[in-house]
Amino acid sequence: MTASCAPRVDHIKGYCGLCIARCGTIATVADGRFIRLDPDPSHPTGAAICAKGRAAPELVYHRDRLTRPLRRTRPKGDPDPGWEETSWDIALDQIASAMRRTAAQYGPEAVAFSLSSPSTTAIADSAPFVRRLMNAFGTPNLVWALDLCGWRRGFATRYVFGVGSVATGSAGGAMPEIAKTGCLILWGYNPSFSRITHATAAVDGLKQGMKLVVIDPRNVGLANKADVWLRVRPGADGALALGLANIMIERGWYDQEFVRTWTNGPLLVRSDTNRLLKAEDVFPDAGRGSLVALDMLSKSIVRYDPTTGQYDASPGHLSLRGEYTVETVDGTVSCRPVFDHYANLCRHYSPETIARTCWIPAAQLTEAARTIWESRPVSYYAWSGHEHHANTTETARAIAMLYALTGSFDAPGGNGLLPSIPTAPIAGEDLAQQLAPAIGVAERPLGPARWDNVSTHP
Repeated sequence: MTASCAPRVDHIKGYCGLCIARCGTIATVADGRFIRLDPDPSHPTGAAICAKGRAAPELVYHRDRLTRPLRRTRPKGDPDPGWEETSWDIALDQIASAMRRTAAQYGPEAVAFSLSSPSTTAIADSAPFVRRLMNAFGTPNLVWALDLCGWRRGFATRYVFGVGSVATGSAGGAMPEIAKTGCLILWGYNPSFSRITHATAAVDGLKQGMKLVVIDPRNVGLANKADVWLRVRPGADGALALGLANIMIERGWYDQEFVRTWTNGPLLVRSDTNRLLKAEDVFPDAGRGSLVALDMLSKSIVRYDPTTGQYDASPGHLSLRGEYTVETVDGTVSCRPVFDHYANLCRHYSPETIARTCWIPAAQLTEAARTIWESRPVSYYAWSGHEHHANTTETARAIAMLYALTGSFDAPGGNGLLPSIPTAPIAGEDLAQQLAPAIGVAERPLGPARWDNVSTHP
């Protein structure tokens, strides 16, 4: 008899690529076969892995997993597509030939690429290479799920902050610094289900005294550990954001120094045109492009240069509220600061209105506003919970404006702008030669097409 040899077992450190969280893992490989995936506690994101990560070996060896290209042999619409296996060489040659024919007849922009969601699938690490191929081929058009589950809570926030896409996690993304925050807001986001690294970080934060505000119609995930759980009526998140802002503004629970220094809140808006008052309207010798604000200490108009982000005087005494008469080159005009317009909008969302509209009691609304203000620095993360409604772009902007009141943007313990790692770019913008505009950019120039993403309704 021959003694059986024990299998060779290797433990390989890496990370799970099945979603955007990229949890640190240790793979167990026995005689060359992947048999187990476990979290790697030594990794920054390796405190735990989810059910999908634990099922990775099953996914790899599942009998229905596609490992070779399939070619359709019957027309589209036929109940039986007649799939048959083909080689990679044949498949790639067929696809490349079809792309060249389309480009020759209609232009390369007639070819649209498609990706699954990087948030929930294993495509994230491949996405930059897909963009590289698109740029090299000459098409800007990418069709994926961004406009359904990420545009608003991510890219639309750029129209408030100017930089950074909240919750994208890419270079420049304004990500929450949970380990140092005083109050974490989870808005329409259950990290216990969708990003376990944030769930474990939040639990650690709670142990250190962090406050937690959860906004979700369901009591799921970390809602039962929250200091305040706001059970918002589905689709009413925008009203809730304005209602919270109303309380914070009326009670002075906002960072006035941040608003004056880092926002357009002090800039004056003409009442006759509802547009920003230009410096050239007040000072005949002013260069084009400058704007103005009112210094309450000197009772004088001061100029603001958008190119430098600087006022002629210190912003410490700039007016944020009130209505003023300003002498212009064409006569007097009534003006109010931008912030006063915002505050006036928020006044329409009183606690009583929020109770009717959002189904949240006034006392609980006040408790949430107080917790946010008194527990700064504040960080927040929003996800798909408030995405699937017709008003989600404005909802994301309302949430971002509420967050700006805390003065925590890009501050320690807030949503910080992540520096990009100095590496050679993968996406290949240098390969793109005067790409045509993406589909839909003419109709919606501020929408997903601005970043070459084709929406479902271009």
